[in-house]
Amino acid sequence: MFSKEGKVLDLGSYRRFTFEECIQEKFNTFVLDEGGLSSPLSISLVIPTKFEPEGILEIEETTLHRILAECSELVDAGYLDEIIIMGATRDENGEPDFTILEKTVKIAYEELGLFREQVDLLNKYRSQKERAKRGLIDFFLKVIHQFDPNITKLLAKYGVFGVTGYFGVLPGKGSGLWLSVPLTRGDILCFVDADIMNFQKEFITGLCHPIIYSWNIQEAAIKLVKAYYTRLTVTKTDPQKVFLGGRICRLLAMPLLRSIVETFKLYLGLENMKYPLAGEFAVSRDTMEQLNFPNTYAIETSLLFQTYDLIGPTSIAQLDLDIYRHIGQRFERLENMAYQIVDFVFRLIDEKLGRPLTREEKEQLIVSYEENVTRLIDDYEKTASQIKEIEKNLLYSREDDLEKKKRLQQVIFEVLEGKSKEKRPRYFSYPSWRRINERTRNYFVLKEMLRRRCNQSTWSRLKECGLLS
Repeated sequence: MFSKEGKVLDLGSYRRFTFEECIQEKFNTFVLDEGGLSSPLSISLVIPTKFEPEGILEIEETTLHRILAECSELVDAGYLDEIIIMGATRDENGEPDFTILEKTVKIAYEELGLFREQVDLLNKYRSQKERAKRGLIDFFLKVIHQFDPNITKLLAKYGVFGVTGYFGVLPGKGSGLWLSVPLTRGDILCFVDADIMNFQKEFITGLCHPIIYSWNIQEAAIKLVKAYYTRLTVTKTDPQKVFLGGRICRLLAMPLLRSIVETFKLYLGLENMKYPLAGEFAVSRDTMEQLNFPNTYAIETSLLFQTYDLIGPTSIAQLDLDIYRHIGQRFERLENMAYQIVDFVFRLIDEKLGRPLTREEKEQLIVSYEENVTRLIDDYEKTASQIKEIEKNLLYSREDDLEKKKRLQQVIFEVLEGKSKEKRPRYFSYPSWRRINERTRNYFVLKEMLRRRCNQSTWSRLKECGLLS
């Protein structure tokens, strides 16, 4: 089942692992805890969210209902051990907007039986409600805002900002993923985005199962499983129209990664990654605690490259989630993402080579990218034709892909020539939690206090939305 060659293992369809098989394997797997005792393996699910300041739309609310309803079956079966929903929405003044998380706990109350029973118990017993107010009740589902001032204060109190070199939590998905590491307890952390319209519980079991299957008491042989899929995009304004999505990944990240491997012989084995920017992945805790987290759109790229450097390609796998419908955005809003990803990648190449790229290497890279992206567009045209047989509303144009390719090629050229500095983000990377622990020596105490604050945040949202009397 597991690769012994120097390349990423392609597991094929998530359907190869039955639900019953995954449940049984999880129950049969034990790990050594900090005290050296054998204990059941645990899984934490993290769902990063960020909605527009005007609030959560009906299509987004319906999608979140579906995700949590599917997760409820995993909870009832004993597969999931906790769920963390990380908010990042801010109001017009840049302050944390907690109203989205209030709506989120309402949805969770409707869909998750265990969470509902916990909340009802607090309303029944005042002593338990008081304990929850102090963060001493561990909610199965917890909601926290990455800009919650109580979290910032706690990080400052325990000296974390002295290690990061920056006071506060920066905007960006990377900040939320970084915070999720100490907030969770699972031996495996599974991440899924909140915009998957056709979400299925088997997505989670499929991503986690290879890690569990390869576990040998202390660690897993497979440490990272990333999803890949045919991404269909639905817009918020016109949900009836469906586009072939994943444009930044299809037309930039994939061909660029292949070109880097071909041109510089770096990251051999990653050229076969079918969706390197996937936000859906499962990873072992011991790996996650050793990774740095950039706050830019390069977060998925960075985690993939770091994991490669840490454990090699044979400990990385990818899983086909088939057709994936999600709520997307216009291409114009994605161009900033493209600049950040390309800027990060070329910084990394310079670092790996120990020198700037030569003129010849830059030209060779652009030619290689052109060849790779053109071949891929041929494949996308065939894929779109096949999908149209079952998805009649699918809109795809080869000419549109070619036009976007030109714009992305210009992004690559501008970054290589240093002409994109006005678009260059301030690059910041949070240090790994292992490093923070080495510097502060209080990581385990900090983890417990962060979880208490997370539970208190959940209590506050329940109180504000009227679910707690």
